[in-house]
Amino acid sequence: MDSVETAWGQDRIAPVCEPRRSFLVNGREPNCQQQEDNDNVEWMLDPTGQALSISHNRDALPDPFCGEIGRRLLLAEMQFSRWVVRRVEKVCFDEDRNVTRRLTVDFNVRDDAPLITDKVGDRFWIVPISLMRRRTLVNMRITDEIGHVLPTPGIRLTQQLDESILLAATVTVEASPAQQEVREFIRKLVAGSREETKAAVALFEGSNGEPSPCLAPLTKSPIVRAVVYLLRRNFSLYVFLPAGTKGKPERRHRLLNLEFSEPTGWRRMSPRMRHLDEGLLYTHDDRPASGARFSQASSWKLRQLGRKLGTSIPAAVGLLPTSIRLQVPGAENAASYHLELTAPAGVEVVRARLLAGRPNEDNRPYTNDRVVGHTATVGLHGVEIPNGSLCQAQIDFRVTSRGWLTNAVFSCALVGVVLLSLSLQASEHAVSWSTGQVTNIIALLITVAAAVGAMIAHSSFTGVAARMVARLRGLAAVAVAQPIVASGALAFADETDSGTSKVRLDETVLAVLWSSTYLAVAVFLLIGSALVFSLNCERRGTKLASPWDMTTDDNSDQQSPTNYRDALREYGFTGPAIGILSAEGWHERYAWTNEKQDSAVGALEGLASGAKGAPLTCNWDRPYTECSVENLCPYLKKLRHDC
Repeated sequence: MDSVETAWGQDRIAPVCEPRRSFLVNGREPNCQQQEDNDNVEWMLDPTGQALSISHNRDALPDPFCGEIGRRLLLAEMQFSRWVVRRVEKVCFDEDRNVTRRLTVDFNVRDDAPLITDKVGDRFWIVPISLMRRRTLVNMRITDEIGHVLPTPGIRLTQQLDESILLAATVTVEASPAQQEVREFIRKLVAGSREETKAAVALFEGSNGEPSPCLAPLTKSPIVRAVVYLLRRNFSLYVFLPAGTKGKPERRHRLLNLEFSEPTGWRRMSPRMRHLDEGLLYTHDDRPASGARFSQASSWKLRQLGRKLGTSIPAAVGLLPTSIRLQVPGAENAASYHLELTAPAGVEVVRARLLAGRPNEDNRPYTNDRVVGHTATVGLHGVEIPNGSLCQAQIDFRVTSRGWLTNAVFSCALVGVVLLSLSLQASEHAVSWSTGQVTNIIALLITVAAAVGAMIAHSSFTGVAARMVARLRGLAAVAVAQPIVASGALAFADETDSGTSKVRLDETVLAVLWSSTYLAVAVFLLIGSALVFSLNCERRGTKLASPWDMTTDDNSDQQSPTNYRDALREYGFTGPAIGILSAEGWHERYAWTNEKQDSAVGALEGLASGAKGAPLTCNWDRPYTECSVENLCPYLKKLRHDC
């Protein structure tokens, strides 16, 4: 036990062990291959102590933790659908600025999941359950089946594990990854600051010239490129699952719950797809970056103006449904994916569609599920979505006809009728009115304005529904103000000179009365049109069941486009919509294929210690790495015993 305590007492920023195609053991290169299956090998690691130890040293970036662990974790992330049975995602609009996602992940812990033992003897599996964006997460909570909060590694330990993933990817390339320049590139890409990460990507891409000789072989590897661009913006979300004791292990079939919030700016986004030398670059918003050229910014502003006139303004006043586009990047991280969305109070789902597939591949199957028809809750389903897919859901909302919208239409109609009758009376039957008549008319107009204003202001809408009717409510307020404007015109009208209590209705007063009437009637027609469209959609709207719904023989909409990119255009995924960017990690470059997937998995599996002709798994090349476990490493023990 003394040796164990000494090992735990070391304070170093270092990987435990790293895979290499060749290495030295005690200064000698072994002359045998390790053929034993080491799936159940345990690593000695205290997660909390390791995270604190790494964070204590702020002068250096952390090194990769262990290449063999990285190889296993990378295989797990590339084969989510092989061990994650089901992923259920529920989206709720809690407030108008906040969206909450609640996920349930049903999976079996892989046989080769890294198994660690802390300093008190507790055993844990390291399991990646998702990829997250490299930004601050809000209200994130991870619990198990019975509600216990699960431990997660600190940021520095997470970076060590992600560095190990990238290190494992580099081992699949024939060139040795032991060069200091490659290791420095891995550290800066995964754990560096924003400037260091950008510089590392520029060095990898050769933006300032040809890549260095050490990085050049890596830039040609599809798996290295995929991991580099994935870890550029994302990080892996790991959990430590209790594994039980050797005599009584925990069950591998587990159910985890993940919850987090996403701020929503309700900004309309228009995606852009651009062809690269290899694959496609997809951005969810074509807004130019700050500091862009004047011509580029001006061109985007003109396009944006056309989008506002054609889509944003009609949707804001209820003439068109409000389209919301949700990123669901986790759809590819399970064999079966289910999305459930509940509409806010006062709003109904008109139609919803889930599209997931690889935009870089033509004539390949893709996921296309849709539900059409007014409903409060909608469910969309997808199965066997391949890696490297663009996964999105688009939902069209419309304000319900009952309640506030109907009250607003009748209120505006009342205002229009009162003002119209007043204007006609003033124009056709009198040149002047007595002071008593004007006083009564002003009292009537003020009473109408107060009553209508109370009806319009009273609403049970909150959150998203209140935001969706904000423009309509503003228009209704304009209609409510017109009786007050007419009252002001009458109150300030000039009296006649005949000595009687008469008020002269001159051309200015009549112009104000008719202007208020026209404006109130226009608002009534606009809000009334929104009500008519909503009623027509509710009562005569098309209803289409999901293709997964076997309780109906509905054969409509069965001819889907052959290509995924054509489906994006046909179903409106390329137009402007309110974008909700997920806190989960997503792809930006799409170049992955089944052939690349099979080749990468085969290369990683070929590095396993039990594979025929595989290299030994540990690297004790001391000039490049130090190990806080050293002689306690089970791989080193087995290696020395076998050799």
